[in-house]
Amino acid sequence: MLPRLILIGGDGGYSGVPTYIRQTIAARTDRARITVISDANRGGYDFLSDTGAEHIVLPGLRSSMNPLAMRQTLHGLRDALGQHPGSFVWAHARMGVFLSRLLALRHPDLLPRLAITYHGIPFDPGHRPLLSGGSRLIEAQLLKRSPAQDLIFLSEGASQRMQRALGAKAMAQHRVHVLPNCSDLGQMPPREAPQPGVGPRVIMTGRVSYQKNFEAAARVFSHLPDNAHLTLCGGGTDSAAFRARLAGLLGPDALNRVRFVGPVADVRPYLARADVFLLTSRYEGMPIGALEAFEAGLPVALSDIPGTSEILTLHPLSRRLKVSDPAGGAAAITALTQAFRADPAGHQARIHSVWASVFSAAQWARRMQVLWTQISGPVPQDAAARIT
Repeated sequence: MLPRLILIGGDGGYSGVPTYIRQTIAARTDRARITVISDANRGGYDFLSDTGAEHIVLPGLRSSMNPLAMRQTLHGLRDALGQHPGSFVWAHARMGVFLSRLLALRHPDLLPRLAITYHGIPFDPGHRPLLSGGSRLIEAQLLKRSPAQDLIFLSEGASQRMQRALGAKAMAQHRVHVLPNCSDLGQMPPREAPQPGVGPRVIMTGRVSYQKNFEAAARVFSHLPDNAHLTLCGGGTDSAAFRARLAGLLGPDALNRVRFVGPVADVRPYLARADVFLLTSRYEGMPIGALEAFEAGLPVALSDIPGTSEILTLHPLSRRLKVSDPAGGAAAITALTQAFRADPAGHQARIHSVWASVFSAAQWARRMQVLWTQISGPVPQDAAARIT
């Protein structure tokens, strides 16, 4: 009988973790019986109906600072795992990761094998200082006290930052792996050329949050020409409260050139109408939204933060942004737009070709197959076993 794989997510909206879980299921359907545990589905887990995977809804897996809610969710997760004894558990979203590790400490029989994917280092630069410091202390204690686990990072750089921050001793008993993210948009619709007189068409994707730093994007947009347009896709971007926040940073004319789309199941039509993808995040793991723009053949302007380094290094038409310099960011977007429009088909082909060689779903599936063989097989003696 195939082993039982339990994937623990968090928020049920459209975001990177549900996308990652969907990709994992697509790569592993033939090698495991899969159960997904997440908060209530809000579109992000619609794909599960076509996979045959079991879906357990556990309210409270969204990030929360409420101790009572966390305790209730911990008990719910314990009960859910108890219904599937001997399963391989792979946790992703922050709350699910934290609660899984607590259970591994208190009830090791419930989690004989536990894997953790760090979709971002919780104390990378850009996090709120108090939360960052607390996260670092908690992470160090969990790593030191927990039984051996498989720790999966999105880049070699992320793995090294964790080890430098906590020390090699804290991670010595665990097995470290690296599996970069990918994107899998598939066939793109034809690019829509801009109308005469239209300036840079900028797109951002991501749910409204402190992390995504949409206020910085608004400041960059305010320095673009008066014929520029900005499209915002993601949870909360269509709310009246969010529009009011940006209205405080933009004049009426600029605000009228912003399209507040909200969450979308398929971002491809919006990418096809853009010239540049913008990301102003304070911190990231390896942003799938930026990889989707890479796949679509778009130029990218990304925050100069650790989580974007690999993308910026490889992307043929990209710029590193200092979000503290909105005028410089606007100049970079204008330059990218001009370069891209000079040869859109050629640039799209070159950008997509580089993406396909490193970040494609086919490349990722191959790496996932190797990783799954390592983490689901006999526990290796070498705790530093690594996949790249």
